[in-house]
Amino acid sequence: METFQETARVITSKPVQRAAVNVVLLVSGAVTLLGLAAIATVLFFQNFVPDQFVTTPVHLQYGTSLNPYSLTALAVPMLKPQQDYDISVTLSMPRSPPNVERGNFMVSLYLLGSENGYELAEDARKFANREPSFEHNDVVFHSRRPALLPYIDPVVSLASRVLFLLYHLIVPTAQTCIMRIPVAERVAFPTDSSIPLSAYVEIEAGQGIQIYSASLTLTAQLSGLRWLMFHYRLLTFITFTMVFWVCELAFMSVAWAVFGALMGSSPNKLEPKARKSQRRSTPEEATDPDDSDEDDEEDGGSDYPQQFPTYGKQPALKHEPDIKDEEEHKQPLYEIPVAGEEADDEEEDVEDKSPRDSGIGTSYSGEGSSSVRKRKSQSHLEQ
Repeated sequence: METFQETARVITSKPVQRAAVNVVLLVSGAVTLLGLAAIATVLFFQNFVPDQFVTTPVHLQYGTSLNPYSLTALAVPMLKPQQDYDISVTLSMPRSPPNVERGNFMVSLYLLGSENGYELAEDARKFANREPSFEHNDVVFHSRRPALLPYIDPVVSLASRVLFLLYHLIVPTAQTCIMRIPVAERVAFPTDSSIPLSAYVEIEAGQGIQIYSASLTLTAQLSGLRWLMFHYRLLTFITFTMVFWVCELAFMSVAWAVFGALMGSSPNKLEPKARKSQRRSTPEEATDPDDSDEDDEEDGGSDYPQQFPTYGKQPALKHEPDIKDEEEHKQPLYEIPVAGEEADDEEEDVEDKSPRDSGIGTSYSGEGSSSVRKRKSQSHLEQ
């Protein structure tokens, strides 16, 4: 039972409670900071690591200009600054006689810093009709590359059709030719303000060219930390989370130490000393006998009577030293009675004690007792 009581007393003591509160605060703070570190890592990945492939459909406009063209927005997903991109235009074309007979043609690309809207669309239409409308727009990048439908020998093409006639009948798109035309390599945008928001694509092959579909692809050429974070997402996520967490714990420890130092130097610890000095400086408490006795005990006491002044009509305080008991008087050897005289001494002692005892509380004075003692001593000597 005593063990349980002692354990309960230790557990409920203030140091243990303070330590438990500190541990709970530290653990909860560390767990909260771990969650914040994970969120910070996710945001860092989202803002730092680009998408490796950004593909945007290109809707070509026919019949309004000399060549088919398209104006495409690049706002989503946003490109990353200081990142190299390879840009290409993909065309899905049939092997029709007009396309085969067309031969080489040009593909133009303009990256614009303006958002896609009605005004930019009008400028693009005018530019497609060879009117200088892009002069007042922010052209971030411009490129113009050639393209050519891949050549196939007529005999080989005829043999392939005969051999795979059933396949061509079941899958009509088998004769589709997909061309990937690179228009730019290693294009980087130094700042966020230089990132393009729109792209203008023009196929300079006249209105007779036949195209199923077209798309604009931006391929990020990852390197360094971005390459590591893209190909090893889980490992880098855990690493960056732990790094952020350690930094947060370090800052929390410094803040905790500063807070503890400020709390340790707070004026609450100085209150007892201030109260003690204030108590001693108060006039009423300075004349308190209890305090004076305590001071006398601390100073070793005083053997002389003292008198202390007071305020107002209060009587003066007096200090009288404690009367120490007199040491027992040691009887000399010549006063020790010889054998045979012990009875007389005892009788004398009895006689000496009886008058003193009977005089307690009466008017019997000490002088009478002394005279009786003298008479008895004389009679004893005469004998």
